[in-house]
Amino acid sequence: MRVSTAIASLLLVGSAVGLQSPHHRAVPPPLSHRKLAAREVPVERRATDFDYLTNKTAEFLVNGTGIPEVDFDIGESYAGLLPNTPAGNSSLFFWFFPSQNPDASDEITIWLNGGPGCSSLDGVLQENGPFLWQAGTYKPVPNPYSWTNLTNMLYVDQPAGTGFSPGPSTVNNEEDVAAQFNSWFKHFVDTFGLHGRKVYITGESYAGMYVPYIASAMLDEKDTTYFNVRGVQINDPSINSDSVMMYSPAVRALNHFNNVLALNDTFLAYINAKADKCGYNAFLDAAITYPPPSPFPTAPEITEDCEVWDEVVMAAYDVNPCFNYYHLTDFCPYLWDVMGFPSLGYGPDNYFNRSDVQKALNVPPTDYSVCSEAVIFANGDSSEPSSWGPLPGVIERTNNTIIAHGWLDYLLFMNGSLITIQNMTWNGKQGFQRPPVEPLFVPYHYGLAELYWGDEPDPYNLDAGAGYLGTAHTERGLTFSSVFLSGHEIPQYVPGAAYRQLEFLLGRISSLSAWGNYTS
Repeated sequence: MRVSTAIASLLLVGSAVGLQSPHHRAVPPPLSHRKLAAREVPVERRATDFDYLTNKTAEFLVNGTGIPEVDFDIGESYAGLLPNTPAGNSSLFFWFFPSQNPDASDEITIWLNGGPGCSSLDGVLQENGPFLWQAGTYKPVPNPYSWTNLTNMLYVDQPAGTGFSPGPSTVNNEEDVAAQFNSWFKHFVDTFGLHGRKVYITGESYAGMYVPYIASAMLDEKDTTYFNVRGVQINDPSINSDSVMMYSPAVRALNHFNNVLALNDTFLAYINAKADKCGYNAFLDAAITYPPPSPFPTAPEITEDCEVWDEVVMAAYDVNPCFNYYHLTDFCPYLWDVMGFPSLGYGPDNYFNRSDVQKALNVPPTDYSVCSEAVIFANGDSSEPSSWGPLPGVIERTNNTIIAHGWLDYLLFMNGSLITIQNMTWNGKQGFQRPPVEPLFVPYHYGLAELYWGDEPDPYNLDAGAGYLGTAHTERGLTFSSVFLSGHEIPQYVPGAAYRQLEFLLGRISSLSAWGNYTS
């Protein structure tokens, strides 16, 4: 079966599942037909119980009422610099948030941002941590969709040279990254007494390299005392060549979203002719087929005359000077962002560069930036893309791997992830045998009911989307899930969908398509 590679029709048109049209999705169903989550914000964090406080961990304890600008108690957490081995000469920064969810008692979930060189504190503050200070907002607020409601969360700045983790970087490839991280993680497990825990590894963007290599190295150890890996999730991941992830899908994505980008007909004709000449369109047509073609087509080479992604982005900036390829529907003005990323580069005053914040997190004075200006790989990352190396084996050894992708990401494209899947072989077959068209259902919640009746949801960020918000498809231990209204960072843009995907990864729900409430 051949499926159109225009992004919308790729996943929706002609589906036997019969997803509603976008117009139908925009109409709220009657409240009597909605399944609303409980009114209480799930799993409040306790302020006085310290489940992990010991002589070994005391130096890392964070005062939950002492985080600058945060006017509420974030509960028990631990942060600081921990050597990558007990006698090591380098350290990695971490922030560990224990969960009060009883289902989390035997597990730990790791979150890694990408880059390379981007701090996982971006994930804490603007994606899935217990409190959020997102672009365009006045101050930090509790996060109703915090992943700590579900599981014990560990955020790590890695490799060395990233965020608060002091450099210089000593890694040359992903094998070095995995060795450094796993040595450090073993020390972390010893320090906090987390032996035998189920380990889930998650991340986004360049963590599409980090996570599979780290997970594979952990599994190779065959030591469940420290490395009991049970699943991985990579969002909008860098898992293949730039030709596959960026350049081949770029013009088809432009054609689909030009009602937003508003590039003129002359440019559209020019760039489509170039995409045809460079072989990008023919490659997409051949590669995104279910089951996959044999032999699989070779991705076109990126030559100087075929840098179509760059040309589209520059043209988009001409029309919309505030164009954000992480989330292509953004417009001027730029929203003020305490992290200064992604919309404003490295300014203004970075929250984590404040001395009082650094003191609260048990780190020495540091010139912090959310994405390091230091070189992480001095001569470039010499490892092959993870889909060519460890990723298929990680799928086979966990039978619990999620690749998720936002439709509004114009940096790494959803079609790039789909092409990658169709060219991977795992558990005895190549690619998906059926089109990934089943719906992703995200539960309704009381914030939407308040909004429906004209009230202001409290807290305001409780009002995340619900209903059929994307797609979710599983074959042979690999799940692909797309999210319609998300850009590059799914937990930031569609937190309910990211929360639901995590519930599935952790085994709390058996289907991403079935109706039901959140588990916590």
